[in-house]
Amino acid sequence: MTQTVQIHNAANVHPHDYENTGDWKRYLDALNSMLKSRLFTHRPFFLAHAMTFGCNSRCKTCTYWKNIPRMKEDMKTEDVFNMLDEAYDAGMRGYYMFGGEPLIRQDIAKITDYAKNKGFVTVMNTNGSLLEKKARDLKNLDFAFVSLDYYNDYDDVIRGRPNTFGEVIRGIYELKKIGRTKVALVTTISSLNWNSMRRMAELASEMGVGISFNSVEQSLDFGQTTSETTPNFDVGLDSEKLKEFYRTLLELKREGFPLLETDEVLEDFVNGKPWKCHFPKMFLYVTPNKQVYNCDYTYAYDLKKGSFEQYFRSEGFWSYVKSAESCNKCVRTCVRGYSYTYGLFPRQLWGLAGQARLLFNKPEESCSVDDSPARNSNRLSGTRPNTVRH
Repeated sequence: MTQTVQIHNAANVHPHDYENTGDWKRYLDALNSMLKSRLFTHRPFFLAHAMTFGCNSRCKTCTYWKNIPRMKEDMKTEDVFNMLDEAYDAGMRGYYMFGGEPLIRQDIAKITDYAKNKGFVTVMNTNGSLLEKKARDLKNLDFAFVSLDYYNDYDDVIRGRPNTFGEVIRGIYELKKIGRTKVALVTTISSLNWNSMRRMAELASEMGVGISFNSVEQSLDFGQTTSETTPNFDVGLDSEKLKEFYRTLLELKREGFPLLETDEVLEDFVNGKPWKCHFPKMFLYVTPNKQVYNCDYTYAYDLKKGSFEQYFRSEGFWSYVKSAESCNKCVRTCVRGYSYTYGLFPRQLWGLAGQARLLFNKPEESCSVDDSPARNSNRLSGTRPNTVRH
């Protein structure tokens, strides 16, 4: 029997549709914490926590999974709770969970519940392979950014794991059925999937979710590899391909596809416009063993021996803040978008307001789960990309 998707239209969501009005208070607190950082403290308000050194994928564009032997260093549940308490007291109001793969943690439901009940806006980046099994455990997850790099089972090849594509699609639909978590795809473009941008944007539209694109740069993935072991020089995009990447995204955005990137961010990338990066003032990156690292994976601080407050008062933190402002090395659209938002750019804020609906679940048009073209991987299988060689 066909099962019909039941999704609330975000345009009709009102505060009383949520379990409690505390949800709206958390969002307002997060906004207040960002404004306080922007206008006064210049301290991070989002805790970005790599929850585990483990991962169940073997992606061809990533080497993080090689850290699996270090899983014994992952923080225990109570240690994570204590860190969240400390982060909240230090003024942070967002909790971004990633990895490795956060869903391989057996305590992921407890941690997500604790973070929300503490007052954090909860966000997760996941490869989606375990979403179908754990969707019910994520009832307190506000936003899920789900990695998907191709529109059929060739995604399995890129991810180095069989059945990934089907697992991700089914997991997204299972999460959407809960009706509370806002879902968006995250697609990383390399020479392995260069021809997939338009079709991935179409897939996101079919599924009723937003989509954000990243690119692999031909450089070292800081701190993880050497020039001999990184995959980035083989599969990354050179400077000309990066320009074409941004031009393609801008074209898709203007055609009305549900890209989370704003026109201003994409236009400025296309035009090579310099920008001031505010990322260190927004996000604090903490490793699974409670070490603070900068965005280039250079070591910064040991939270086992100190506190967030002590780090924020340190010369190392303020040196990082200052040097990042003129860095301009980052090719990630999200980081530039965060910086424009933090800078209170009027056009950026207007663009975000206009596309906020993309972060809310939307129903497919007259389409059931089982009959969905997005979910029917057989319909899309058999197509393989022509890889780009540099």
